[in-house]
Amino acid sequence: MGIFGGQNRAQGQRSTTTVIAKGCTLNGQIKLESDIHVDGTVEGQIDVVKTLVISETGFIKGEVHADRVIINGEFEGTCYADNIEILSCGRVSGTIYSDNLSIERGGKFNGVTHAAQTHKNEQQVVDLSDAKIAADAKKTETKKVAKG
Repeated sequence: MGIFGGQNRAQGQRSTTTVIAKGCTLNGQIKLESDIHVDGTVEGQIDVVKTLVISETGFIKGEVHADRVIINGEFEGTCYADNIEILSCGRVSGTIYSDNLSIERGGKFNGVTHAAQTHKNEQQVVDLSDAKIAADAKKTETKKVAKG
């Protein structure tokens, strides 16, 4: 089948890593089902199903959602991840939601940490409140229709 065979393409997509090269700047939202390696600059929101690596030259400012985050560059913002590693050259400023945070000697962290469960509980409270407001609004509409 050669390089164009269906099996080769499917296998290649499972092991793909997206690289943001040094000197490259992205603004906006990135969603990936694979890994991402940032050597450049990203400002915005990053949603990664797997691993985000910020190299020594990498800089991210914004909000990150990932399974695993490895920081050896600079990160400013809010990070939600199952595992976060701040390596010896890593600098983090912001809020971290994780149950597994490690900081190597030389790594810097200035901010606040919360358990990952804290964020999930806050989301549930917001969702329940929104549902109650919607239900109350529907009841009010029904009463108005019944009177009219």
